[in-house]
Amino acid sequence: MKWLNFTITKLTFSIIFGILIGYYSSISWTTSCFIFGVLFVVLCIFFWMARKQFLQTIGFGLMALLTTVSLGIVIENFHEEKNHETHFSKISAVETVQLRIREVLKSNRYYDRYVGEMLKANEKLASGKVLLHIQKDSLSKPLHVDAVLHTTLLPKAIKPALNPTNFDYKTYLNDRYIYHQLYVKPSEFIVAKTHPKTVYGYADAIRTRIHKNLVKSGFEADELAVVEALLLGQRQQISKELQANYANAGAIHILAISGLHIGILVLLLQFLLNPMNRFRKGKFVKLLLMVCMLWSFAVLSGLSASVVRAVTMFTAIVVASHFNRQTNTLQVLTVSMFFLLLCKPHFLFDVGFQLSYAAVFAIVWLQPLWKQLWNPKSFVPKSFWSLLTVSFSAQLGVLPLSLYYFHQFPGLFFIANLTIIPVLGIILILGISVIVLAYFQMLPEFLSLIYIFVIQQMNAFVSWIASYKQFVFDDLFISFSQMIGCYLVIIAFAQYFHLPKGKNLKLALYSILVCQGLWLFDRVQQTPTEASFMVFHQTKTSILAKQHGTSLALFHELDSIAFAKNYVIQNQIGNQFIKSVSFDRLQNVYSLNDSYLLRIDSLGVYEIPALKPAYVLLTNSPKINLNRMIDSLQPTYIIADGSNYRSYVNRWKAAAEKQKIPFHYTGEKGFFSISLKE
Repeated sequence: MKWLNFTITKLTFSIIFGILIGYYSSISWTTSCFIFGVLFVVLCIFFWMARKQFLQTIGFGLMALLTTVSLGIVIENFHEEKNHETHFSKISAVETVQLRIREVLKSNRYYDRYVGEMLKANEKLASGKVLLHIQKDSLSKPLHVDAVLHTTLLPKAIKPALNPTNFDYKTYLNDRYIYHQLYVKPSEFIVAKTHPKTVYGYADAIRTRIHKNLVKSGFEADELAVVEALLLGQRQQISKELQANYANAGAIHILAISGLHIGILVLLLQFLLNPMNRFRKGKFVKLLLMVCMLWSFAVLSGLSASVVRAVTMFTAIVVASHFNRQTNTLQVLTVSMFFLLLCKPHFLFDVGFQLSYAAVFAIVWLQPLWKQLWNPKSFVPKSFWSLLTVSFSAQLGVLPLSLYYFHQFPGLFFIANLTIIPVLGIILILGISVIVLAYFQMLPEFLSLIYIFVIQQMNAFVSWIASYKQFVFDDLFISFSQMIGCYLVIIAFAQYFHLPKGKNLKLALYSILVCQGLWLFDRVQQTPTEASFMVFHQTKTSILAKQHGTSLALFHELDSIAFAKNYVIQNQIGNQFIKSVSFDRLQNVYSLNDSYLLRIDSLGVYEIPALKPAYVLLTNSPKINLNRMIDSLQPTYIIADGSNYRSYVNRWKAAAEKQKIPFHYTGEKGFFSISLKE
């Protein structure tokens, strides 16, 4: 692969390696800077020696890679906000905080959600991000970007996942430098009447004005949500049903601004600004205008990882084209990745960033192979074949990642792509006209009706494809090592088809063996061999389970509708290592090893003759005197699940601590597990 021989490719892999070392290790900021400084000085010495010899030595190349690795560690530590002295978690005895809204998130049934940026703590300058939950109120209005809040409530550390196999939201937020969250009511904070505007605030004001004017023009919820996702990069208003339809149809990428959207925008700008080439220095002015417009669009759409990646890549292409440089797409992609990770190292852990690069790399590298099978000359079959091969290449490139993160594969993805992508350019160009005219309140009714009809038809078509549930393959679980094995096979065979030599064929066959080995090793390592009894965290009800190897017994009292919707139960059933599942109603006594677990429910009955349980589980807020219960049963452990009132839990916790009995509340410490003897 010539791509691997590019200097920028080696440097990019080195900086990725450095970021991973900094992320998973505990190298301090001072130490990482010292290592980088020493390596940089040595690199300069090697560079001076190489110039003297008129040859680039191996030592210089190795030192350059090591220096880049150390640079990756430095930038990871530099961007880690908890390392900064001004981070609010390092300020002692915080009593008041002042924070600014940085991003508006999708709200839920009870809270409006935002990403807040800390400005002051105890009237001192502070830094750090906070996940802000503001309780919904009929009188309160949603806040906008740049709004400044004052409150005496303090952010608390984000809790890890409370149940096994649950999505680890804490890690997801930590990768975005968010470590704390704050729940407030409208009466518990004050919004500053005046506040300084930032570029994010101006962009949000533009989006808000467009949103209001589109609503006045007759755009309904689903059409408005798709327009804002397609053209403004805002996906907060997309309903769960609509998002599920696009995901099941394999067209979810259409709702996320990416290289496809930016490429169409570049072609449109080139067409509109082409007359400037006739003027003196017009080409340079055209270049500046295109770059400014591209990055203005990126800011307007919220600077998501996929948008920044696409704009960075096309900026490099536009600049290279201006200077008449031949652009190698793989090199341009690698350059964009290098500089993005230099500025935002945690983009590396962004799923959209990973999927975006995987798709584009696959298209560039795999699509030429399809032309070897068939390369039609006529326009119609050539266009059809190009669209089909691009779609297949992209899906093949993101398939292992999609299975690893989403456990799903849409079988009819090519139908959606073959139908929507050819007209997406028209949809985007027409949409840009609509939002520009809407901003200036000049949108004619006939144009809004046409565009509403187009979006409605696209949504209906996607919903029709998604309705074929039998072609949506769910519960396809693979581990990280299995995903790596899949990519080894794809890369090895692609390399063989590019250069069909005996050596490459051997590597391709070896990759299959390596992949099989990784899958087998992962199965042996992760298949459960120990038995356990679990108390899950679930609000308003109780869910218990016994697991023996690959067999699972679930205990609950949910009706069929609640059962089908219950996230905890469905996650346990969908576990890739569970082969058989049984269900039963909740019991009051469970035999565990040489002792028992007694469940005390709302009836409050616990005096059972000759029963001395080691574990007591409190459910459904029983009205009991905990001290009297402890004196009667003498348990060694007390557990309270999420079905209890929080006031009861606090009272029980205090009583248990006074009696020096271990107390476990699933709402704080997560699910409770007891190892069983086979």
